[in-house]
Amino acid sequence: MSADSARESILRFDLNLQRQHLVIYCAGLVTAGIGAAIGVFPLKLPTAVAICAFAAICSGIFYGLYARGVDRRILNPLWMAADIVVATACIYVTGGLASPWFVWYVTPTAAAAFVGGRRTIVTMMVANTAAYLSLLAVMGQIHFLDRAFTLAFARMLFLFAASYFFLVAVSNLQEKRLRIRQLEAEESRQVNELTRLADELQQRSRELAEANRRIQEANRLKSQFLANMSHELRTPMNSIIGFSEILVDRLDGSVDPKHSSFLRHILASGQHLLSIINDILDLSKIEAGKMEIYPERFTVRAVIESVCTVMRGMTRDHVPLFAVDVPDDLPLLESDLAKFKQVLFNLLSNAIKFAPPQSPITISARHYGESAEDGNIKISVRDEGIGIDPKNHEAIFEEFRQVDGTARRQFGGTGLGLALVKKFVELQGGWVSVESAPGKGSIFSFTLPLRSRAAVVSRAPELEAAPALTERVLVVEDDAHAFELISSALGSAGYLAIRARHGDEALKLAKESRPVAVTLDLVLPGLDGWEVLKRLKNDASTRDIPVVIISMVENRELGVALGADDYFVKPVDRERLLGRIRQLTRNNRPRLLLIDDDQTVHALLDEQLARLGYTIESAFTGESGVAAAKLSSPDVIILDLMMPGMSGFEVAGALKDAPETANIPIVVLTSKEISADDRRELQSKVMSFVQKGRSAREQLVSEIRRLQRVNA
Repeated sequence: MSADSARESILRFDLNLQRQHLVIYCAGLVTAGIGAAIGVFPLKLPTAVAICAFAAICSGIFYGLYARGVDRRILNPLWMAADIVVATACIYVTGGLASPWFVWYVTPTAAAAFVGGRRTIVTMMVANTAAYLSLLAVMGQIHFLDRAFTLAFARMLFLFAASYFFLVAVSNLQEKRLRIRQLEAEESRQVNELTRLADELQQRSRELAEANRRIQEANRLKSQFLANMSHELRTPMNSIIGFSEILVDRLDGSVDPKHSSFLRHILASGQHLLSIINDILDLSKIEAGKMEIYPERFTVRAVIESVCTVMRGMTRDHVPLFAVDVPDDLPLLESDLAKFKQVLFNLLSNAIKFAPPQSPITISARHYGESAEDGNIKISVRDEGIGIDPKNHEAIFEEFRQVDGTARRQFGGTGLGLALVKKFVELQGGWVSVESAPGKGSIFSFTLPLRSRAAVVSRAPELEAAPALTERVLVVEDDAHAFELISSALGSAGYLAIRARHGDEALKLAKESRPVAVTLDLVLPGLDGWEVLKRLKNDASTRDIPVVIISMVENRELGVALGADDYFVKPVDRERLLGRIRQLTRNNRPRLLLIDDDQTVHALLDEQLARLGYTIESAFTGESGVAAAKLSSPDVIILDLMMPGMSGFEVAGALKDAPETANIPIVVLTSKEISADDRRELQSKVMSFVQKGRSAREQLVSEIRRLQRVNA
C-alpha cells in the first residue's frame, strides 16, 4: 500500500465514522422514546428531536469538512466535544440525576478510542465526567460533596473503570491497525521504488546494450578505417618512395647537384611521411585493441648488435658510437621480436638525435630473477645528451607531446616515438622508465617479463620458417661522400650497406654482421687497407667473404696476390661494380609473376627487380593471374590482396587448390593492414608478407632469396 492509499484509507475511516454518528443519534432518539413510553424516565420529545437534529447537522458538517481535506487533528477534538454536548443534552431532557442516560457517555469515549490513544481516552473520560457533574449542578440536583454528588461521581467512576480496559484495547487495536497500514504503505512504497529501480535498471540495460552496439559498430568502422587508410595512404607512398629511389639512383651524376639534392629531399620526405603514417596507424591499432603480438624466443645481445649495425649504416652525418654491455649468460627473452627491435630503434634514434656527435651511446641489458626461466630483463639506453627536466618525464611518453612544443623548437619530430615505445612495452606486460636531468644526459629503460605475458596471437608456421634478412655488404670507407655513392649503388641492387670508417672497425663488423661481400678502401686512418685485407683472408671466419678493393691507389697485382677478388680504381664505374658484386654473390634468379591491379606497382617493380636479374610476368586481375600461373609455372608469385573482382584471398585459394600451382610459393605484397583473421585465412597458402612502403623492395628481394634457399 502506498502513502496515498494509506491516506485514502484513513479518510474513508473518518467519513464512515461520521456516517455511523447519524445511525447512533437516530438509535438514541428511538431509545429515548421507548424509555419514555415505558416510564423509565421523563422525556421532552420536541427537545429530544431538536437535539437529534442538531447532532445530525454536526455530523453532516464534519463529514463535509473531512471530505474537503481539513486536517483531522483539528476536526477530531471538535466532533468529540460535540458528542459530549449531545450526550449531556440527552441527560438533561431525560431527567438529569434520575436518568440512566449517563451510560451514553461510553459512546463518544469509544468513538474517541478509535482515533486516539490512552491519552485521548482519559481526556474524554475526564471531559464527560466534568460535563455530567456540571449539568447536574446547573440543574440544582447536586451540590459539591453531598450525597447526590457522590452518587453522580461514583456512577462515572464505575462506568469508566468498567469500560477503560475495553476502550484501551480498542485503541491499541486501532493503533496496530493503523501501524499495519503504515507498514503496508511503506512496503508498498518500497515495492514501488524497487519496481521503479527495476524499470530504470532495465532502461539502463537497454541503453548500455545500445551503447555497446554503437561501440562495436564504432570499432568495426575504426577497423575498416584503419584498413582503408593503410591501403589508401601506403599505396601512393610506395610509388613516391620507389620512383624517388630509382631517380636518385639513375640520375646521380647525370644532373647538377642542386637537382639531385631535390630528389633526395623528396625521397627523405616520403620516407619520413610513411614512418609517421605507420606510427599513427600503430597507435590507432593499439587503441582499437587490434595490435597483434607474436612472441618468440631470441638472444638479446644478437638483436641489439643487429639493430646497432643497421643504424650505423643508416646514419650518414656521423657514425654513432655504440657500446653494448650485455652479459654472456643473459637468458633468452620471449617477446615480439619486431616490436622489440622497433622499441630499441626508437630509443637509439632518440639518443642519436639529442646526443653530441661522437659521444658514446651505451646499451645495457640485465636479468632480474631467481632463475633463467622467470623474472624480467631490463634494457637501458644511455646517452650524454641535453637531458630532460624531471617535471617533463611523464609528458614525453604522451602522444604528440614534446618537451619543447613551440614553433621555435630546436629538435624536430612528431612526439610519437616514445609514446609507441611505452605502448609496445606495456602491451607485452612490461614498463618503461627514464632517468634524466638537464645537462646530465638520459637513461631510457624498458623492462619486459622473461616469458611473454601478452595476449598471444599464434604466428602461422609457414610464415616463420626464417627471418627475412637483407644481404649485407660491408663498405670500408672513411670518406663520407664516397660511402654515400657506394651505398646508393648497393641499395639500388637490393643490398644493405654497412659502413666501417677504419680498419679495426672493419674487422669487427666483418665477424659480427657476416656480410656477403666487402668493399675495401686502402687509405684508412690507423690500420691500412692492405693489413685489413691480410687479416680478413687469414681469419677462418672471414676468409671466404669476397673482397673488392676500391681505392685511389693503383696496385691490382698486389691486391689480387693478397686475396682480393677484384680491384677498382676511383672514381669507380657503378655498373661495373654492381655487376662484379652480383657475380661474387650470384645465385640463380627465379622467374616472378606479379598479380596486382595497380599499374604503378608493375612499373616500379619492373624497374627495380629487372635490374637485379629477375624475369617478371605481369597480371592485372585475379582471374588473369591464376591463368598465367597455370600456364607459365613461375618460381615465385607476388600477390596483392586488395583487387577488384577476384580478391587476393580468392586468388591464393584458387592457386593452392589447383595441382599445377599448389606448390608455387606466394609472397603477399600489399598496403592492407594484415589482421589476425587474414593471417589465419592465408597461413596455409602464403609463405610471407611484405608491406608496401619504405624498404619494400629490400624486403621483397630478401623474401624471394629466402624462398629460393628454402626450395633449393
